[in-house]
Amino acid sequence: MQGYAYILTNPGIPCIFYDHMFDWNLKQELTLLAAIRARNGIRATSALRILVAEADLYVAVFDEKVLVKIGTRYDVGSVVPSDFHPVAHGKDYCVGEKGSLRVPAGRHL
Repeated sequence: MQGYAYILTNPGIPCIFYDHMFDWNLKQELTLLAAIRARNGIRATSALRILVAEADLYVAVFDEKVLVKIGTRYDVGSVVPSDFHPVAHGKDYCVGEKGSLRVPAGRHL
């Protein structure tokens, strides 16, 4: 899923393999990442700002609306701006959106 977190948040034209969507039981995670991309209007020409690019950590912001953190490092210190809130996460990745805190349906703060 780290690869999909990358290609579905970074500028470009992403591709999702049919087998991954339907045979590998990744539909829920892929649908969420695709929805985040669509909701924030990420396109091939979107602005990219890389905050960290190291062997165990990649953090980037797209159009100043979406942030992705990929990698095994959990201690990211002050790299992640405080106005981004997590909206999707999985093994070694997290995607955040800027602005109001979004709480998934059925969950409470």
